[in-house]
Amino acid sequence: MRIVLMKDTPPRLEAPEDFKQFSIALDERLRSSAIAALAPVAEPTSDAVTHAWVRPDAIRALSSMAGDPAWTEDFGKMCAYAESKGWTGPKGAIRAHIDLIPATHPVSPDDFRNAMRKFASGVCIVASGEGDDRRGMTVSAFTSVSAEPPMVLVCLNRSTSSHDPISTAPVFSVNILSGLQEDVALTFAGRTGLRGADRFDDQWTSSETGAPVLTTSHQTLVCTPISAQIAGTHTVLIGQVIATSDASEGPALMNYDGVIKATSAAPATLQ
Repeated sequence: MRIVLMKDTPPRLEAPEDFKQFSIALDERLRSSAIAALAPVAEPTSDAVTHAWVRPDAIRALSSMAGDPAWTEDFGKMCAYAESKGWTGPKGAIRAHIDLIPATHPVSPDDFRNAMRKFASGVCIVASGEGDDRRGMTVSAFTSVSAEPPMVLVCLNRSTSSHDPISTAPVFSVNILSGLQEDVALTFAGRTGLRGADRFDDQWTSSETGAPVLTTSHQTLVCTPISAQIAGTHTVLIGQVIATSDASEGPALMNYDGVIKATSAAPATLQ
């Protein structure tokens, strides 16, 4: 397993099932402030540039498998092995080698946006809340994550007023728009001047769990949040799907090259 510490990104644990190796990957840009960068998960050793004492509770908090009894047992064995080798410190902290991740030089935001415009995607409204507390936003960054269990992912712009209510809601909906719902997409993108709950008209209802549902959508998925991670200007929200609507016939709304329009032809079937 490896703890990854990148600039402007929460710590994450890679390969939590691998108990044969253990290290920290530190963004080279954080080298001058290594002690502060390590603080959420570890304390520096005397040679802070190359090693650190990682707290077992931090590993458990980062592991996606922490609730699995088999993982817990194997993690305990790893801690015991480290202790037998003299690789543990205060309060059972585990000594980990620090590998520096070379700094990268990303493309400009404009170059990135121009490149991503060439990827066609559907258009959705992500929504949460009830009554006057309903909030929603238009998104095109939406995809499936897993079928067992059923999970989806949406990316929420952190600069919008709807971000906090949706990202912290106990339940939210993803409403995939049909080809006839360009006006809905523009409304929830803030193009019509409507704000907050005023964006919701009589075509919206509430699911049994309280999430807003667009009754005329191409398809709706109701989700409970699994994780929310800050990534740059957005929050990556992963939800487990607890309900779906009946799918409607006809074209879907598509975002391509900065323009939203209905799909005009039936897609080829993926084999």
